Amino acid sequence: MRNLTLLSILVILSIFFSATIWEFIKLDGGNIQILGEYNDSKHHALNDPLRYLIFVFVPVLTFILYNFLIKKSSLSLSSLKLEIYNNEKEINILFSINLIIIFLLFLEFLSINFPLDLIDIFHEGQKLSAPYKSLLDGKLWTGSYVTTGIINENLGIKLFWNIIDNENIGSMRYVQLLYIFFLKLSLAVLIYQISKYVLFLPKFRIFFYLVLIFISLYLIDYDLGYGDNISYRDLPVVLSLNFFIKSFSNKNNKFPIIFIGFLAVTSYFWSIDRALIVNFLTFFICFILFINQKFKEIIIILGSIIIFWFFFFMILGDEFFSFLENTYSILKNQNYIQGIIHPKPFSDMENSSRATRSLLLIILSLIVSINFLFYKKKKYHNNLIIIIFTLSFLAFCSYLYALSRSDGGHIKQTTGFLILIFSIIIFFNLSSYLNNLKILNFSKNFLFSILFLPLTILIIYNLQISFKNIVNYVDRFNEYIALEDNVFLSDKQNYFVEKAKPLVGNYDCVQLFTYDAALPYLLKKPNCTKYYFLYSLGSAYEQKDLIKNMNNTDLVIYIGQTDNWGLSPQKKLTIVDNYIKSEFLKSKKISDWEIKFR
Repeated sequence: MRNLTLLSILVILSIFFSATIWEFIKLDGGNIQILGEYNDSKHHALNDPLRYLIFVFVPVLTFILYNFLIKKSSLSLSSLKLEIYNNEKEINILFSINLIIIFLLFLEFLSINFPLDLIDIFHEGQKLSAPYKSLLDGKLWTGSYVTTGIINENLGIKLFWNIIDNENIGSMRYVQLLYIFFLKLSLAVLIYQISKYVLFLPKFRIFFYLVLIFISLYLIDYDLGYGDNISYRDLPVVLSLNFFIKSFSNKNNKFPIIFIGFLAVTSYFWSIDRALIVNFLTFFICFILFINQKFKEIIIILGSIIIFWFFFFMILGDEFFSFLENTYSILKNQNYIQGIIHPKPFSDMENSSRATRSLLLIILSLIVSINFLFYKKKKYHNNLIIIIFTLSFLAFCSYLYALSRSDGGHIKQTTGFLILIFSIIIFFNLSSYLNNLKILNFSKNFLFSILFLPLTILIIYNLQISFKNIVNYVDRFNEYIALEDNVFLSDKQNYFVEKAKPLVGNYDCVQLFTYDAALPYLLKKPNCTKYYFLYSLGSAYEQKDLIKNMNNTDLVIYIGQTDNWGLSPQKKLTIVDNYIKSEFLKSKKISDWEIKFR
């Protein structure tokens, strides 16, 4: 008890020390050329990552040194040795229940009410104008500058439009609902994989599984306008974790290992920031495999990564080089363009409380995971320890999302894995306690029934299954994807589209100089250059490249509704603004918009 008190004091002091030196950790940001919050504060893009690393690692290092120097413990990697678990009868019961949960998730998806909210002309515009332009010219990165990922912004929606032979706002939103559904299924499979390595009586393993399923229902929902604890963009991360855990139980099937390499490559096409996490996870997986002397599996992962990169290099042709240039530009400049400085922990800065909670939970999860390496008494199955360790590593890496854009929504999106980690630990110990109670089997069965029935009812209730919606699903789907776009537009937006279409009718394209990214799609005119999402631009190189490609542009939508989202294009992209003012002298004002003509 005395040792625990001393350890707690040392860790708490180290946390407050890290918080105290937070603002003193800074690199020179005096040469920033991109206008934005970072420029205004002379804030270097590496400041927040450095602060984060130091804030987390100082208390974690304090914990490690305490175990080495004071407790005189030795660190052992034996807890990270994979173990084979073969009890097919017990697992088959769990597998059957997981199939039932997947079926219920499918019924939930069929029950959802399709969203009819007015369009977010800024964010949803990314998923409309890019695939629309690609439908016309067949281009990918050469046709539209990609901010998140080509599948997320373009190919997924374009494919669906080709399948239904129609393009509209409703079908774009339906694709997002599908992504959420796939993530929910992946989470259910992940929880099943984790529960396999909880060594209880079958009934209490089922209880553990159902509790995690119930918690997972709150991590993400089908409300597209609401921030969740985990985003559908994390789908390749969850899939990679699933395939890693799947590889525990089958020595001969190398498909899960190959698929890890496949996801390490294709995740860059899905979402660039998630691809970084997938590749960090892949590196961590190789580390675990190295500890287990599974060198063949490491070679398969690395070999599959090389093969898949070569494969996409061959099939994409010139688009591959545009992909590399686009991705490098995003990684290099986006913090400066879109960055919001991360709040200091324990301060009164906006979103500091939420950020501090997340940071403390990340520290705690890492300490718990590392403690397995010092702890001699074995309570957890090795494979479960590896899973918890991996989830902690993911939670640590995933906070990357909150370091570049530190608003409440992005910080919240980093908490999904943290919730999962502590749910596993808390309910593992609760289930273990119930499992080890010295009572008759009859009493245990009765106890399980008391826990099982309410939990099952809660899960079904929270799924909000509507048999009326299920029966009418096909009709509702056909009606939704056939809705005219004006249903999703405000009165002002409908008025603008009605008045602007005749004005742009004789032009081959329109060029945006507003953040209203949906306008090329709504006006049924491609953007004249690949730069349609102006919010993601900022560097002098990109501005000059935009001007160079505007030689054949005769019309610019100069002012829009969402230009107050940070610095307006006129204030942020001054080089382009000066060019437009000198070349496009005629103008037409329509409600909140202004169109300029050469």
